[in-house]
Amino acid sequence: MLELLASDPERSFSLSEVARLLHISHGTCHAIVTTLAARQWIVRDRRSGGYSWGPALAALTRPVNRQAFRPELQRLSDAVGMQVVLGARQGPTVVVTDTVGESLAAPLVSVGFRMPIVAPFCREFVAEAGEQVKREWLGGLGAPSPRLRRRLSAVLDEVRSRGYAIERMSREYVRVYSALQALAAEGEPDEITARLASAFADLTVVDYLPGELDSAEHRVANVAAPIHDTDGTVTMSVGASPFATMTPAEVSDLGAAVRETATRIESLWAARKDPA
Repeated sequence: MLELLASDPERSFSLSEVARLLHISHGTCHAIVTTLAARQWIVRDRRSGGYSWGPALAALTRPVNRQAFRPELQRLSDAVGMQVVLGARQGPTVVVTDTVGESLAAPLVSVGFRMPIVAPFCREFVAEAGEQVKREWLGGLGAPSPRLRRRLSAVLDEVRSRGYAIERMSREYVRVYSALQALAAEGEPDEITARLASAFADLTVVDYLPGELDSAEHRVANVAAPIHDTDGTVTMSVGASPFATMTPAEVSDLGAAVRETATRIESLWAARKDPA
């Protein structure tokens, strides 16, 4: 099935087409695509019902040695004086694969912590994706209000333009973050996780849009930048967690430092694939 979808990555195949082309029953086909879609190895278009090549497959082509990029993480942590985390996409989640340093006010993030790729989380993984992936991401919220849908769409555009996502620090964020840490120990994200994400999106202001960073100070929990594979797919991210009040200039400087580290890791990753 994956070979069929890979033969034309831009095309969306209906369930009937897949079953006919692979000479399998409709029931068997449905069971297979449901499993693959759940891990985002393939994605389903909610409007057409068709299936196409999924973004999680890129992460499977080149497994990540979780400490391969530690020198770059250490460099960033030393420069900004806070915990730095490397996350890699694994199916419908982002899994922390390495951490360096600590932030005095922030809860310590350990290797193995999972964050669901569902709105409003993991924006840096979705901001550069196609419209179908963005719809799937928003779809995790169920039926978001028009206001929230507009906000999140604008935020994705801003994250793509700016090069990093900013997580506002709030009481709601701390509580949700703690709950996610507890749920992460139980494995893959489930309906409870999705509902938690939906409630969080409704109760808080997500990220920053142009002009919203102009005021004197901001309480910032995390800044994260995408890391692209050699084919341009975002399969990892690097984040720094200040959990502190910062000026607009400090937020901008931190974002630039995180983005630079992401670029360095991309270069190292490319060199590992093609040492010549």
